[in-house]
Amino acid sequence: MPQSTRAAVILAAGFGSRLNAEEGYKLLAEVGGRPMIDHHLAGLNQLGVTDVVVVTGYAHQGLENALQSIELPEGMRVHCAFNPNYEGQNGSSVLVGAAALRDAAVPGPFWLTMSDHLFEPALFDDLRTFDAERPSAWQGALMIDRKLETIFDMPDATKLAMDAGDFAIGKELTRFDAVDAGLFWCDKGFVNALLDARERRGDCSTSDAVRALHADATFGFWDIGPRLWQDVDTPGARAHAERLIAGWRARQH
Repeated sequence: MPQSTRAAVILAAGFGSRLNAEEGYKLLAEVGGRPMIDHHLAGLNQLGVTDVVVVTGYAHQGLENALQSIELPEGMRVHCAFNPNYEGQNGSSVLVGAAALRDAAVPGPFWLTMSDHLFEPALFDDLRTFDAERPSAWQGALMIDRKLETIFDMPDATKLAMDAGDFAIGKELTRFDAVDAGLFWCDKGFVNALLDARERRGDCSTSDAVRALHADATFGFWDIGPRLWQDVDTPGARAHAERLIAGWRARQH
């Protein structure tokens, strides 16, 4: 039986300048009447996560202070970890988060998401079976979306070419058949791939780990199917997320 995933890392080290939220931080920006951190913790709680590391960076003290007063799901702990290299690529923040989990004596794999990604709550219901169903060889996995017509801001999306020819991942792709939904599952191999990339070129990104593990046949892709999500990184995307949430809530009643 694969090891259950009880930890998560949320990347919140960036400037958040495109959203320019009045709350000061993307993670605190209210969408659907709740700050983004509440949406994250509710979803991760559905997955049985007990320990969450929030990786901070730009103006970190204000965010860390604010997180001390948030209401947590029962049995959950939130740790903050500062990444001084917050102007670099996101892989450095993943490594800071992984180190913080080790320091907190939280073993095993972890979920990884970005502070500004909002997911349909039903996705977390679907993912409850992930640990039981994932192949034991996987050292990482990425939730992908093939519903290209639903993507709000395609130029900004990280795209994947998977169905024909050589595998590729990147924002600049012109031929692609899926989009990175911004939710990863990471084991030791994912972290090691980031360390290798940083050793080679001085920085690293999650895409580096995806490429390396995919080449070794130790990376998986999980299609989110009908579920929706939104990258809340501009005022327009925030307004679109509000509409999505209204639709999700309407279907629950």
